[in-house]
Amino acid sequence: MLWNQDIDPTKDPSRKPFILWRPFIAVWQWLVPPTVAHRDRQSPLSRWIAAFVIVSISTTLLILGIIYARPLKTSYKNMRASSMVKEARRMAENGQYVNAVMKAQEAYQKAPDSIEAIRLNFEYFTRLKRDTALYFYDKLKDADALSSTDEQLYVQALMAVGKPKEASAALDKLMRTQQPGEALMKLAEEVWGQRDQNKPLLNALRVYYEAHPDDDESALRLAKVQIASANPGEIGQGMELLWKLAAQDGALGLQTLEFIDGLPNLTPQDTTKLIERLKSHPRGTDWHYVTALKREVALSPERKKEIVMTATIKFRDKKRDELLPFIRWLVEQGEFAQVLAILPEEDAKRHGGLLENYLNALMMLQRFGDLERLVNDPMVAEIQDTTTLAMYQAHLAYVLKKSPEELRAKLITAKDMAEVNGRYRALLRIAQYGEDRGHFDIAEEAYRLTIRAAKRASAPVQEERMAYEGLINACLSTHNSELLLQVTQDAVTRWPDDTQFAERHHYVALLLGKNVELSLRNAQSMLKIQPRDNQRKLNVALAYWRMQDIQQATQHLQHMDLNPLSEGQRAVFAAIANSAGFKDEAHRVVQAISPKAGMLPEERKCFEKALQ
Repeated sequence: MLWNQDIDPTKDPSRKPFILWRPFIAVWQWLVPPTVAHRDRQSPLSRWIAAFVIVSISTTLLILGIIYARPLKTSYKNMRASSMVKEARRMAENGQYVNAVMKAQEAYQKAPDSIEAIRLNFEYFTRLKRDTALYFYDKLKDADALSSTDEQLYVQALMAVGKPKEASAALDKLMRTQQPGEALMKLAEEVWGQRDQNKPLLNALRVYYEAHPDDDESALRLAKVQIASANPGEIGQGMELLWKLAAQDGALGLQTLEFIDGLPNLTPQDTTKLIERLKSHPRGTDWHYVTALKREVALSPERKKEIVMTATIKFRDKKRDELLPFIRWLVEQGEFAQVLAILPEEDAKRHGGLLENYLNALMMLQRFGDLERLVNDPMVAEIQDTTTLAMYQAHLAYVLKKSPEELRAKLITAKDMAEVNGRYRALLRIAQYGEDRGHFDIAEEAYRLTIRAAKRASAPVQEERMAYEGLINACLSTHNSELLLQVTQDAVTRWPDDTQFAERHHYVALLLGKNVELSLRNAQSMLKIQPRDNQRKLNVALAYWRMQDIQQATQHLQHMDLNPLSEGQRAVFAAIANSAGFKDEAHRVVQAISPKAGMLPEERKCFEKALQ
């Protein structure tokens, strides 16, 4: 009766625990009796078993804690390091490179065994060209965590720290074990790309191609390297392999044709073969057909009219995007009347690319009335960008002989539109246009904006260099010496190995009397390389003149040819010679200079001093 009686008489028997919880509750109450009554109902054996179970569980948990404490701690650290690695990569993407490197090092300090942290530090220190990168490579190698990307990065690290022989050996081993993909090929070109070192690259590619003759992509890479070789035999084998690949009807065959088209100095036989294949390739587009037309006209210029008429028949029924390559080619060939004949005005007004070429054709045919009507057409304004329309309006103001004030206003509007839209190429054209027409202040501002926009857009180096050269010329035209000094300094910083910018910067700095001693050392170093260079002689002489060392200045003026120098530089020469007592020679030089010649203010002072 006592065993069947409920221990807790106050408990409602109708409210029992959930049925799935009841076994767990029973076990818990057996191990840890909640009341004295529960404990009194247990037998001594049951109590001993419960105590043994509790001690066993506690001992097991303690042993497991001792065994897995370090792995759990390591796992936690790796998790924290992984979070820091992601944060470091985000910083690098946002341009915070210093903070990214510091965060990567912090991640490694938190978890020295974290593969992600080690790999990230390996990558960053390779870019920084530090020996520490090799340490992190060894860490990855010891952890047996090297990937193909890590192996390629190891070659870059060896090159960065000045170990080309070790890099060549590592790359040779890598080329024998991995398929030569684009990244590996680029790396091989950096290590072995010079003409006197491309033999290992050729051998590695040839061995791989012989082992995998069906790998057409590797065959194309081999052919490209053979074409770049200085060995005529290799070049011939490369062309033979290229034409073998170009005979394929797939995408790789078309890619091979595009590469052949980019080769300089093709023979007439190869050019004829290229033209036929570009026209007949199953995957060729209208752009490839137009490429063939360009080659065909260059090969047979006497057949230009026939080629144009034949192509016109082919393209006359095509519309919009299909017609664009041909229309652009007609404009390039100067067939402006043919453009108007094949392209209706209404179709041109509905397509931005066609419209721009149509407007160019009208401009070249001097149909300025139609050009002005289209530029002001609301339908044209809807599809053509504002920068292009503003440039056309500026040109119309010039050809229609509008007032200089109106032309300036149109040029400024076009410049502002190009700046807002980030069109660095348009800014460059506006700057050149303004410079050619005497609006040097507008050109100067447009060139500066071009440089800024080109840097933001990661523009090609050639276009950025054109902007710097144009800005330098604009500064000379506006006689702005201070800005010229700043621009040449920026150009030297951008291209430290460019002697042309360096010479110009030394000359302007010495002309303004700034950093004379440093400029003298740099000018002397450059003169030692080319002792007969007249510009460099003048720079050294000007430096000594600024330092009041007339004897040394005069010595460097001897045997100098003044013909390559500008009129302002000749005035500087005359001023130095006049200060040294060679007044007759100075006067002869000055008399040959026009008083209205464009000079910098400092050069003008030298001119006036030499006249005294």
